[in-house]
Amino acid sequence: MTTTPQADFAVTRADLRDRVDAALAVFLASVDAELRATDPATAPLIAEIQRLLAAGGKRLRPAFCYWGFRAAGGRDGEPIVRASAALELLHTMALVHDDLMDEAATRRGVASVHAALETSLPGPDLASRRRAAASATIIVGDLAAVLADRMFLEAGFDPEVTIDALRRYHRMRTAMAAGQFLDVAGAAAGDEATARRAAALKGGVYTVEGPLAVGAALAGASATQREALARFGVPLGEAFQLRDDLIDDEGAHGATPASVNALVDQARAALDPEVLDPGAIDALRSLAGLMEMP
Repeated sequence: MTTTPQADFAVTRADLRDRVDAALAVFLASVDAELRATDPATAPLIAEIQRLLAAGGKRLRPAFCYWGFRAAGGRDGEPIVRASAALELLHTMALVHDDLMDEAATRRGVASVHAALETSLPGPDLASRRRAAASATIIVGDLAAVLADRMFLEAGFDPEVTIDALRRYHRMRTAMAAGQFLDVAGAAAGDEATARRAAALKGGVYTVEGPLAVGAALAGASATQREALARFGVPLGEAFQLRDDLIDDEGAHGATPASVNALVDQARAALDPEVLDPGAIDALRSLAGLMEMP
């Protein structure tokens, strides 16, 4: 998209979501064609990812990646849209695996992947279909993670820039795994400090802080810009996960709506127009508002 400086920041959440979804559609259609050429029986792999994406979602991770890039001086264009869209595939992996671990029957108002596959895969009885569906669901989630990497690498940035951003991308993925393990292993039970650390790692880092840092790296951000975005992203990422846990009546971290909103206020106060692009700051403030609680 060719832009003027004034129109550059007129990208709304709906605009960006539409562009992210369009990029995902093109990419997944291409991969689907590759897989079908290998064997048509592989069709459910991409179909399940497409079905989950079509069911909804806020596309928060792509939004934070995109605006982290813009805040650090990056210009709008299809490469940053594709790189940001890759993070939605990473999120899809997490949803697919989470639903299987939680034995959740639905996601975004439709059947979860393992529930859908349980009714579509062949088998002599329900028990065998459930085992096959669980195994296939792990594969769908793993493929979503692989495709996230591929889409990111093929986004269109220079190799040096991509390598720098990948360092932050991989740290984000490691934090996701660490936080999820602390959660499922029960390490956070009864200990508020550990529970808050697990919450920040399993959700906050890969929802806000990580995507911001990845976007900033793709823009060639200065150390000062990266630090400014971290001061915004760390408390806001924590607010996101604590809010999510409170809504689901989960977590042993002792958070309250007031403490969540205090983290949102802390994040907003860290947005420095002397360091970050003022136009992007407006968008980041708006995204921060999504984390507030009544």
